Amino acid sequence: MISLVSLDLRVDAIVVDIKTQQDTILHKLFAMGVMPGVPLLLEQRFPSYVIKIGRSRVALDTETAKTIFVQLKASP
Repeated sequence: MISLVSLDLRVDAIVVDIKTQQDTILHKLFAMGVMPGVPLLLEQRFPSYVIKIGRSRVALDTETAKTIFVQLKASP
């Protein structure tokens, strides 16, 4: 399990955990579809983190990205 900010670009991963005590961050991420079990792809780091979830793209600030922990998706 690694933080989203440590994930290499264009690597398939699955959200494993969101480590925050702030309900506003949790609600924001859940509303965007970021929750445990959801596959994602990190497309960009600067000026903001951009992740692809399904057909959607979401921009995250660094502090929010640091709360997301992922596991690399196994290759077939």
